[in-house]
Amino acid sequence: VAIGNSAGKTTQGVNAVAVGVNAGNTTQGTNAVAIGDSAGKTTQGVNATAVGVNAGRTTQGGSAVAVGVNAGNNTQGVNATAVGVNAGLTTQGANAVAVGANAGNSGQLASAVAIGNGAGQNTQGASATALGVSAGGTNQGTNAVAVGINAGNNTQSGGAVAVGSGAGQTSQG
Repeated sequence: VAIGNSAGKTTQGVNAVAVGVNAGNTTQGTNAVAIGDSAGKTTQGVNATAVGVNAGRTTQGGSAVAVGVNAGNNTQGVNATAVGVNAGLTTQGANAVAVGANAGNSGQLASAVAIGNGAGQNTQGASATALGVSAGGTNQGTNAVAVGINAGNNTQSGGAVAVGSGAGQTSQG
């Protein structure tokens, strides 16, 4: 199914759905769903879902989910989830989860979890966890854990744990 100018234009997979201008435009995988202008525009994986303007726009992995304006916009990994405006915007790793505006926005690595506006926003390490507004906001290391508003906000080392509002906020070793 393709509805909208240039929707599902080139190589649309079996049972794929593209609704909106340029939705699912080029190489949309089997059972993929793209709803919104330029959603799932280029190389949307099998069983992937993109809902919102520019959601899952370029290279969305198989079974990935992107919901919200610019969610999972550029290079979203297999089984990754991005929900919220600019969540998982650029380079979201496989199995990563970003929920909230700007959560996991740039450089969220594989299996990282960021929940809360601005959580894990810039460069979140593999398997790191950030829960709370701006938790693990910038340079959160591999396997680090930050829970609370601004916890582990700026440069949290790998394996570090910060729990509580402002805990380990700057340069936690």
